[in-house]
Amino acid sequence: MKISYLLKRLSILFFTLALFFAGLSSCKSNQPEPLEKEVSILVQLYEDTAVQALEDTFVDYTLTKEKVVSRPTKIYLFTFNSKKITDVELIKLLKESSLVKEAQQNRTVQIRNDE
Repeated sequence: MKISYLLKRLSILFFTLALFFAGLSSCKSNQPEPLEKEVSILVQLYEDTAVQALEDTFVDYTLTKEKVVSRPTKIYLFTFNSKKITDVELIKLLKESSLVKEAQQNRTVQIRNDE
């Protein structure tokens, strides 16, 4: 009788642990998906005062200054509505502007393996 009692307790324990881990993995898989990565570009301007003028010029694409990357060289990070225009097309238009010295994609730098 003691053996059946112990087996019953062990089976209840294993069943409880199985439910716990199943619930834990279920919660982990229900985490929200990461937000769509916002597309951004780096723009070097001739003048600091050109930021607002540039935003006004490209208002159709919701061009918005996010931050100053380098004040001495007048490089800014801009975001835009990637549903209205691609980054390549916008960069081409920006480079044609008399306000812009240079424009390029903002890419994440990855360290190379030195093996």
